[in-house]
Amino acid sequence: MKTKLAVLLVFLLVASGGFAQALKPLKGISILLDPGHGGADPGAVGPTGLKESVVNLRVALYLRELLKADGAEVEMTRDKDIFLSLGERVAMAAKLSPDLFVSIHHNASLRPIEANRSEIYYNAIDRGISQKIGNSMMYELAKWGFGEESIIVPAGFFVLRNNPAPSVLTEGAYISIPKIEQELKTGKSLTDQAQALRRAIRETFKEGVLRVKFIISEEPVKIDTPFFNLIFSANRAVDKVIARIMPERMSGFGFDRLPSVGNTYRLYNTEPLASGNYEIQLTFTGSDGSVSARTMLRLQVNLPFANSAVTPVAPFIPEGYKGRFPVRVSLRDDMNRLNGRSVPIALSFGESSVTTGETSETGESTFYLDLNGQEKDPLQVKLIVEGETISECILRIQPTTKRYVLGKIIDPVGKGISGTKVQYGAGNRTNTGPEGFFYLEYPMIYGNMKLEVTPPLGYEKSDYWIRTRGEPVVLPTIKVKPVSERLLGKRIAIMAPLSFDNLIRRLVKPLMVAGAEIVRLNFPEHQNRPEYQSVLEANLAKDLDLLLSFKREISGAIEVRHYHRGGRGKLLVDALKFSLASEQPPINVKALAGSDYEISHTGVTSVVISFPEQMPPDYPEKLVAHLAQVLKTGF
Repeated sequence: MKTKLAVLLVFLLVASGGFAQALKPLKGISILLDPGHGGADPGAVGPTGLKESVVNLRVALYLRELLKADGAEVEMTRDKDIFLSLGERVAMAAKLSPDLFVSIHHNASLRPIEANRSEIYYNAIDRGISQKIGNSMMYELAKWGFGEESIIVPAGFFVLRNNPAPSVLTEGAYISIPKIEQELKTGKSLTDQAQALRRAIRETFKEGVLRVKFIISEEPVKIDTPFFNLIFSANRAVDKVIARIMPERMSGFGFDRLPSVGNTYRLYNTEPLASGNYEIQLTFTGSDGSVSARTMLRLQVNLPFANSAVTPVAPFIPEGYKGRFPVRVSLRDDMNRLNGRSVPIALSFGESSVTTGETSETGESTFYLDLNGQEKDPLQVKLIVEGETISECILRIQPTTKRYVLGKIIDPVGKGISGTKVQYGAGNRTNTGPEGFFYLEYPMIYGNMKLEVTPPLGYEKSDYWIRTRGEPVVLPTIKVKPVSERLLGKRIAIMAPLSFDNLIRRLVKPLMVAGAEIVRLNFPEHQNRPEYQSVLEANLAKDLDLLLSFKREISGAIEVRHYHRGGRGKLLVDALKFSLASEQPPINVKALAGSDYEISHTGVTSVVISFPEQMPPDYPEKLVAHLAQVLKTGF
């Protein structure tokens, strides 16, 4: 009897636990709700004046109570009609680290439309929980009557692309449709929307959350080999890992389960890494179908030094030379790659002289030996890193029999320019190395010598005369001018179908001559929405200055579109329109705010140039010529 009673008690305990879980299906899940807009920013406004910010807040308040009833821990970015910046909303997500961030909005259209639909946007960088819950929300909103044509879109809105948490943004309905506006004034429509979102969240987290923890003592994780082995544990069995390393490079990853240690695993890379700082983005899938939040892990690779060298800029030191003499330090690893580590070094030379400094993260640096003119031939130089001599070289000290020229090419702010071609005499040439140094010599009989200086793209060619009064050693510093100060060093991304290639080449050439770096974004035309991939690449790049998008549309005029709130994109578009109007006859374009995907979903200034099917054949070429000029003078 006692045995039967014990079995019954265990059964009741298990059953009650399952019953409690059914009553509180979101127990242990934390959610941050973000009612969009608010305060001085009403968002969209309906035909009779209903403010989107008010509707957003009411839906969020209903949803909060429903989620709390399901056992979730719920916070809100705002619970009253106040203004919050996008940065403040993301900062709250970073502070709270929720399992889910939901930004609640309602849409509007500038064009008259009758069919309502909901739109769900998920963080395009996160193909884990964000995408999974987005699909579920799209299904539930359609089921609850918020448009049969509801769609899900990989997105790059500020609150998504900058959010450390799994994140979605919902556009529940079109407030600009008169009938829908009236419905959004009723409690039923708002509670139905909240119920749809609640059901989607419950469905996504029905298996719970796959939680992963790396067993590390500090971050960034520091390693001194090209391969890492990182140990992580999970609260359930892991079946799949999706990994991306930034900055992007050829990489491969694998993982395996450690025997007899529960759900503990080893993550490893299959392609060797060079020295540098990396961020690994990881999403895990459990064998039960659960998905983890996107995990970001910082990694610092510090490979040992091998094959490193210290070499003089010039082949010898002039006898009696007083002053700073440059030498190049190249740090490499055992695969003979530049070892991009910033480390303190010492250069020991002569009887007791020492030069100290820190190397650049490129792996190549220039240091100076302070010479007093009394050094004896030969001069031994030792490269010392971390207390160990890793390279030595012998510098010859000898009389000069030819004019000895040790020069440097710099930009207007004094930064050395490598890769500059210097031509002199009858077909002689040399090139600048790291930090702009070069060496050349010519017969003493020639007191003066003309140098033809051809810098890399971005700088103007120039002539420089070496003028002497018979001195054997000349130390010129030559300053070159940029083609365009505004474009020099700028990174410009271009997205366009292959049919635009010839036109794009006409634009790229003058931009590169002016010193801009061009990034051609992948545009997979075989996909239904190729711009999704282009924008994802643009957002992952992070350090772009401008995105130019070219497309062909059925319209009657060339359109140049910018972000609706103006800013630098509008200034650029207006300048291009003004420039084209100077053509004879004038080329008229429509300059307007656009709703193009690439304008709304990138953090970089974006401009869309749309050509009609029918137009004078020389218009596209003239437009890109004017665009290049506008960018060079006014960007």
